[in-house]
Amino acid sequence: MSKFSLEIVPKQLERLTNLPENQFGDVYVAFIPGDNHENIARASESILNMGYNPIPHIPARSITSEKELDVFLSNLKSVGVNDILAIGGSPKKQEGPFEKTMDTFHTGIIQKYGFREVNIAGHPEGNPDDLDTDNSVLEKASWLRKNNIKFSIVTQWTLDVAKTNDWIIKTKEIIKEKLDYNVTLKIGVAGPAKLTTLINYAKICGVSATTLIVKNKKFGLTKLIKHNPTEIIRGLEHFDQLHFFPFGGIKELTNWIEKREENNVRI
Repeated sequence: MSKFSLEIVPKQLERLTNLPENQFGDVYVAFIPGDNHENIARASESILNMGYNPIPHIPARSITSEKELDVFLSNLKSVGVNDILAIGGSPKKQEGPFEKTMDTFHTGIIQKYGFREVNIAGHPEGNPDDLDTDNSVLEKASWLRKNNIKFSIVTQWTLDVAKTNDWIIKTKEIIKEKLDYNVTLKIGVAGPAKLTTLINYAKICGVSATTLIVKNKKFGLTKLIKHNPTEIIRGLEHFDQLHFFPFGGIKELTNWIEKREENNVRI
């Protein structure tokens, strides 16, 4: 099994020192609205210097122009970034000419820098901002395959095991059948966190929080009850890697990973 991957924002860089040794390889750098591409490049360089493989987000709707996209990717390449994650980004504000990921692909700029791998986003529970998300994934995968670019799919975090397992099987089968490609699927999982915290993130990320809300009501909406990823991970099948979102903090995630053998979670 491959090492875990992790998603952070630049201000969490120092907390990477809390990660357990030899458990994580890839660290995804989220480019959230209000940040800038220079900061993402600096954070990526720091992550590389810490011994991890940085995978910065390239959010189409946050890029103001083709020139900015070119400069951003050039800076990433110059600091040693090999892999990127191409996404649409926040649907609430489009800063420039790019409405979706495919718009950045069509510029030809990504091919120019010859990244080792381009990750694209998957949504096992669907995407409220894209009602045809499975075809969108296939469109991006087809373009990458046509341009001889290695790619993987990293997903939004999920709470629905059955739906995610169905999505994994279907996605692998379709890409193999249509593109003759054995795609790597990195499945997003929320790390340990208060249920109330996770419910708030679910609203932002478009993840169904119904199960969490029911569980919260069962325990009287107490802020002390925590989400534990163990049950979800035990139920997942046929995935290639786990991609953690540490909403409850990197230290909490590290403690869970160190105890997972005790909890009979073998991954």
